[in-house]
Amino acid sequence: MTISKVDWDIIDARVEAVSKQEQLATKSKGLLWLALEQIFPSFQNEALETITDGPDDRGVDAIHIIENDDTAEVFIFQAKYRESVKTTNKTINDSEVLKISLFLEDIFNQNEDLLTSNIQLSENVKRIWEIHKLGKICRYHIIFCSNDSGLSKTAEDIVSNYCQNHPQVTYEFYGPSEFIRDLALKGRTVANGHLQVVGKEIFERTDGDVRGVIASVDARSYIDLVCGEDGKTIKRHVFDDNLRVFLGAKGGYNSSIISTATSQSSYLFWYLNNGITITCKNFSYNKGHTNPTIKIDDFQIVNGAQTSHSLLEAYRLSKDALEDVVVMIRIYATDRSDIAERVAVATNSQAKIQNRDLRANSEVLKKMELAFEQRGYFFERKKNMHATQLATKRIDALKLGQVIQTYYLREPDRARAGSDDIFDAQFQKIFHEGYEIEELCRVWELYRFIETLREGYIGKHGTSAEREDLHKFLVYGQWFILYTCGLLITRSDYRLTSEFSFEEVVEEAIRLVSLACGKNKLVSHYQIFRSSKTKDKILAELSGKQPDFFDLLRAAG
Repeated sequence: MTISKVDWDIIDARVEAVSKQEQLATKSKGLLWLALEQIFPSFQNEALETITDGPDDRGVDAIHIIENDDTAEVFIFQAKYRESVKTTNKTINDSEVLKISLFLEDIFNQNEDLLTSNIQLSENVKRIWEIHKLGKICRYHIIFCSNDSGLSKTAEDIVSNYCQNHPQVTYEFYGPSEFIRDLALKGRTVANGHLQVVGKEIFERTDGDVRGVIASVDARSYIDLVCGEDGKTIKRHVFDDNLRVFLGAKGGYNSSIISTATSQSSYLFWYLNNGITITCKNFSYNKGHTNPTIKIDDFQIVNGAQTSHSLLEAYRLSKDALEDVVVMIRIYATDRSDIAERVAVATNSQAKIQNRDLRANSEVLKKMELAFEQRGYFFERKKNMHATQLATKRIDALKLGQVIQTYYLREPDRARAGSDDIFDAQFQKIFHEGYEIEELCRVWELYRFIETLREGYIGKHGTSAEREDLHKFLVYGQWFILYTCGLLITRSDYRLTSEFSFEEVVEEAIRLVSLACGKNKLVSHYQIFRSSKTKDKILAELSGKQPDFFDLLRAAG
């Protein structure tokens, strides 16, 4: 069945816009980018590592991995774009589905034929194998995204049978209705359901046009409320008002919640968890009865997404695990959209406060903003606070923190893997008034020079590169290249002035990083550039350098 002309126009306009903005070669990549952006709002930070579409991609257009303490979620995307509304009656055929199933078989069998010239595919494959070796439970989610009619009947039979034979694999179709829904241009899917109250632990209140009820609910009935028909996935549409929180925080899992729910002390869950908040059009139950069932109509879960996902994971681990788990539920019923919105905003705001937001008005960041402004830069203490300015003149506080951590503190591994600490434990160490702003601007410009090379390399080569191409280390190793530049410049006893040329020092840094990191072909760059040991390897290469390059740097001054 073809989609409506209006829906096609909406999706096509968004795809065209994102393709132009991100300089994507095809609309198929634009559709893929749009899907990734809707499902994983923070994916842009890892876009160059996520998208695998290109030569030797094995039918896989993107791989997004969310790694937790004991588990990992591997999302495998295949995207197809139909160029006109007339062709949207087409379907995803058998061969496309078979490519994905064969790819997964090669993953499970550790077939080294997967390590092709496609950089991103090879790196993601190596990372998955490394996760397996750590003994983590991996779950694989195949997402077919397109603006057509979806899987053909035979293709759906193939992938459905494959998933039945591999319980760790699930699939879904992310099509026109999902795009429109998540772009917030169409009404959400109406969801109704029931919750089982424990005993008489229920309290109701009414104030004019809003009603509220607080109840202790059997966790298993809550799982039934939010779980899909397959019993393995959560209904994403019931989290529309909380979508970004649900999909953004480590896949929604929390090891502490899972541990409590599955332990011998699971009866403490009610006391240790903040519970779930639901808005709906109406709720009803038999008052005065023991163990009443609450019926809720047209509901949305506006807070408690992490708890929801974690409870489902606990249920997957053991169906009997939730027998003694009781969850506190708050339900608010109103026809007024403004009240429902205020409840959603209030509850989600409490959950979404980030350390960066708490630090945004610190005196040191305000002073840095003024100092950068005097040199023509717009320092963003808050994310996108200078969105209307030229991208080349904006300095993001998080990125600057990573630059400082790499260049001054010599911690590129932490810049890569521990960025959450920049506005937490590392804040005072990173942001202080001891920097010479003129030099800091030049260090930032050096980082931007490396980043521009990185973006240009991906733009020119896509996902494909020769095995011996040194510049392939730009894709994952930009922080270690900046770190090596800092070592070279410091050893040359040279100051970063406006006359200093970045090109030669960056090329030498790339060469040293490739010598240090290119020896083990089976270890993923993801792992290499998160390890502090990589610094030792670079220092070893640097210690054996002849002095002629440093003489060249001094002469450049």
